[in-house]
Amino acid sequence: MNLVGSPSEEEVTITRMLDKVIRRSDTVDKESLCIQAGQRVWHLRLTVHCLADSGNLLDCACLAGLVALKHFRRPEVEVVGDKVTVHPPTSRAPLPLSLHHTPYCFTFAFFHDTSLPIVLDPNQLEQRLSGGLMSIALNAQRELCVVQKSGGVPLAPDDVLKIVNVAVEKAKELDVFVESRLREDWDGRKLEVE
Repeated sequence: MNLVGSPSEEEVTITRMLDKVIRRSDTVDKESLCIQAGQRVWHLRLTVHCLADSGNLLDCACLAGLVALKHFRRPEVEVVGDKVTVHPPTSRAPLPLSLHHTPYCFTFAFFHDTSLPIVLDPNQLEQRLSGGLMSIALNAQRELCVVQKSGGVPLAPDDVLKIVNVAVEKAKELDVFVESRLREDWDGRKLEVE
């Protein structure tokens, strides 16, 4: 039973995975958020609102969160002694966040009937019918950040290696796509600084 305001099991799973993929894998350079050592620091909050769910909400939420962080620009700050000046975007161009890497999440569904193929990016029906899910977060440099398996169906070691290899190729493709779209968006914006 879900009480009003209490998170669903899926929401808890997505929140935990986002925490592992983005915060625990040190995606954001935390030292770059420091304004004054021991006194002032930028605080980031990532909130994902899901308007519809046709399946694989986890991968979508991870991608949305990472693109939001890559797209975000913070105001430039100047520190002179104890005086901190936050410059508005009209006087100094905002700065992008310093990111160590960009881990992308890929979810695979596998089934009790081993003759069925393992499915990347399962829709809602495939998720319900699956014997389990495996989510892998990795970056384009082939660094594994998180591997999470749910469901009681065992996977053969060869299947796990195939899944990882597919995820590696998809991470490379997705990284090229995301970077090109962000560059297009940034080129289309006009930033006027006095």
